[in-house]
Amino acid sequence: MRVFWGLSALLMLIAGMVRPADSQAAPDTWTLLISGDTQGYLSPCGCTKPMIGGIRRRAALVRQLTVPGRTVVLEAGRASGGLGRQDVLKTETLAQLWQALGVDAVALSGAEARLGSAQLAQVQRLSGDRMTTLAVEPGGDVTWERWIERGPFLIGSLDPAAAQAATLLGGTPVPEATAIAALVAEAEALEKAPILMMDGNAEAARATARAWPKLALIIYRSDEQAAADPLKEGKTWLVSPGPKGKAVLQLNFREGEWLRYQALPLGPEIEDDPEAAALFRQYVDQVREEQLLEQVPRGAAAGLAGSDACMSCHNDAYNTWHASAHAKALRTLEQEHQDRDPDCVGCHVVGLDRADGFNPPERTTGLDAVGCESCHGGGKAHVTAPFENPMPKVGKESCMTCHVPDHSPTFDYESYWEKIKH
Repeated sequence: MRVFWGLSALLMLIAGMVRPADSQAAPDTWTLLISGDTQGYLSPCGCTKPMIGGIRRRAALVRQLTVPGRTVVLEAGRASGGLGRQDVLKTETLAQLWQALGVDAVALSGAEARLGSAQLAQVQRLSGDRMTTLAVEPGGDVTWERWIERGPFLIGSLDPAAAQAATLLGGTPVPEATAIAALVAEAEALEKAPILMMDGNAEAARATARAWPKLALIIYRSDEQAAADPLKEGKTWLVSPGPKGKAVLQLNFREGEWLRYQALPLGPEIEDDPEAAALFRQYVDQVREEQLLEQVPRGAAAGLAGSDACMSCHNDAYNTWHASAHAKALRTLEQEHQDRDPDCVGCHVVGLDRADGFNPPERTTGLDAVGCESCHGGGKAHVTAPFENPMPKVGKESCMTCHVPDHSPTFDYESYWEKIKH
């Protein structure tokens, strides 16, 4: 149902039926824009169209919706999901984007805290000191504000994982109840509406809203796409931008009341923001320069022969494959300059994680696409002795390693199989 909502919202955007709320806002109305929970997805990723998301579209939409002097922009944290070198590059790229867009507050989540104090200090510097958390009192080399005051709002964030990482940050963990009580009390003293960005699901957000009814807004995490309507608990609104940076939420606020909510998917009708595009290109160039693809761990050889080895005996099947999108999979990454991106290449070639698989410097012929052995497994023994080493039959399961719901939300085996039947 949520997939259908996302597609219909996208079509309405293209048709001009969904219009930014700021175009109708009264002079005393504030616009709140919320995105984030990027999880390392700096660009749209998927095998089916339309692909949704990406920082280039996000930046363009945020700029379009911003009303000078009347807009507050929030990022819900979790820039990346790991601790590797590529995760660091992603987080630093996002930090630069936060500063370029003038983001007002960024939730300091456990994902960022686990990078350690030295790296987090670099991210905080690149962002222009925009990260905030209530979970930890700073005490080391990296500092942050407990909360950030912007317009009619007082904004704080709370992630138990950040508190657990307090020792990495040289700080002191703050109990959750103490942290929220301080935010609410400070907001009341300043006559501001308190906003809490929290690393919890909708159920946890509801429980927090019931315990702290003076919270004006709770931004929670969800693995589902942004909902068409906000949740409500008393006067507290509960919203989530959804996972992997695929939407921007737009809310209007006037005289202590929320007026309007829209979840705007980042579809292909949104043109790329030039500054964000430059930052993204800088990121992919750095990934290429540091040769991160060549550093992907490899397991034992899988006995790979390459698709061309299949052609002499299976000519019709080979021709069907050669005419399919699978045979051009790596080329699609080349067009986006992401053909050296470890996050992407694995699903576009054969055996990136195997000793005899695709070799980036050599552009191994026959393995430089989604080939026969992507589904059928290694065929070297079969090529050498076909009758002694028959290939196993495969079906739907072999497709599902790449066509997962996140990347292929509309994937249907029966209809897709018709396109490549052999």
